[in-house]
Amino acid sequence: MTVVGYCRLSRDEDKENYTSIEEQKRIIKDYASSRNWFISDDDFYIDDNVSGYTLNRPEFSKMIERVKEGKIDVVIAKDLSRIGRNNGRVLVLIDEFKNMQKNLILVSEIGGTYDVLNDRDDTIGITTWFNERYVKDCSRKTRDHMYSKQKNGRLVMGNYYGYIKDKEDITKLYVDEEIRPVIKLIYKLYTEEGLGRKKICDILNSKYNYPTPSVYYQSKHLERGRIYKHPIQKLWSTYMISNILNNDVYCGTLRTHKKKTISIRGKAIKLPEEEHFVFEDHHDAIISKETFKLAQEIRKRKASTKSTSGTRKRNYIFSGFCRCGDCGFGVSGITITRKNSQKGYECSQYRTYGKSICKCHEIKEIYILIHLKEFLKLTKQKYIEELKKIEIDTKTSNKVNQKEKIKLEIDMLNAEYKILINQKIKDLTNSTNEYQKKMIENTYKELEKSKIDRIDTLQKMLNEDEEELSKEKVKKLKTTIEYFNDIILSDEPNRYILECLIDKIWIYHDKSIKFELKPDIKKII
Repeated sequence: MTVVGYCRLSRDEDKENYTSIEEQKRIIKDYASSRNWFISDDDFYIDDNVSGYTLNRPEFSKMIERVKEGKIDVVIAKDLSRIGRNNGRVLVLIDEFKNMQKNLILVSEIGGTYDVLNDRDDTIGITTWFNERYVKDCSRKTRDHMYSKQKNGRLVMGNYYGYIKDKEDITKLYVDEEIRPVIKLIYKLYTEEGLGRKKICDILNSKYNYPTPSVYYQSKHLERGRIYKHPIQKLWSTYMISNILNNDVYCGTLRTHKKKTISIRGKAIKLPEEEHFVFEDHHDAIISKETFKLAQEIRKRKASTKSTSGTRKRNYIFSGFCRCGDCGFGVSGITITRKNSQKGYECSQYRTYGKSICKCHEIKEIYILIHLKEFLKLTKQKYIEELKKIEIDTKTSNKVNQKEKIKLEIDMLNAEYKILINQKIKDLTNSTNEYQKKMIENTYKELEKSKIDRIDTLQKMLNEDEEELSKEKVKKLKTTIEYFNDIILSDEPNRYILECLIDKIWIYHDKSIKFELKPDIKKII
């Protein structure tokens, strides 16, 4: 007769309640000795740091397979919770042991030793239910604890590519200077040079030796003496570039509560952005918020543009900006070969389907550039006029109205505060004992603080320097005018400046062009 022992330990269980592996082995050996059975150390199947909610455990699965093959007759464990904490599956397993006429003995079960083949199982269902309830309760407490950490901006994550956790304080992140250059390069190539993810991958794989995220994570695990269990990708992929471009951690923002699990060991599901906990300026940024915002705008525009521009081989200045004004679809970069070869644009729908969908209106790139410069010259004059107005008179009717609203709210809060104090005095006068008075004092203390804090905040807003606000408006307008000048005076505009200024360029079959700018005078001021 072959007798073996089974031990399991899960690190997430209450450390005061679980028995160590060595203690489990001692209990099993003592019981086997009382039955004149001998179990050596080689006869133990041990799953260390494995949850009991699943039966798909390495050593456990190997042991059960040998039981089914008839190579093991008796399995001894400390108690039923070591076998598993999933009520239904454990009950099915017990039935399987009975059907195979193989014995499962639990030495320290409630009420004494439990022998599957020889003892009554009137209460075994209650035991398995209790074991499952325990692990579910632990899981719930863990999720609640995790939620609390996320809500308070604490780090509950592994490594971030480009950031290092503080060894003394794991709530803090510091930039990994080894990775900073590659993050900045990716954003520069995407926002300033207008390159796509595939092209960025080609550049990183051929010209640079920056580690990919998985290679980086593996190195960090090895530094801590750990094994990195995920696949290693040594070459950069478009998926990696997307993750970096879409992650606002690189502009100093910590975002938590992005995923959650519904059940024990269940798959994590993504949560909508409105459920995320967002902490601005949490750590040092690698790229500016403006650059990150620009990258998101480019990404959205590229996703919404239905054109074949991804197949082009030449570099087109206005790629991604142009749309067909007649059908609304994207525009493809083309080579116009009449006389001299020149870059141009054509409606992608017309190129694919002909006149049944749209009209022919190919247009030269130089023609768009000339019209853009003329458009910016006219628009620039409006900005200059607005600039003069602000420098002459910094007070506007809108600002006066805003200040009046703030003053009115402060007056209302002061009145509410007086009423609050009067009510507090009345309640204290009517209280019958010291405990009641203390409760009243604490309650009103919080209410008073809330009112005072709001009044202080509004007072600071009221005292803001009008001159400083005016300087900020002037600065924004001047920056926009400088961008206009850069395009007007250049032979080939800087891609970054184009991304900052232009939203869309509409091209019509009659050669007319309509420009839509991102900056707006009203929004800037």
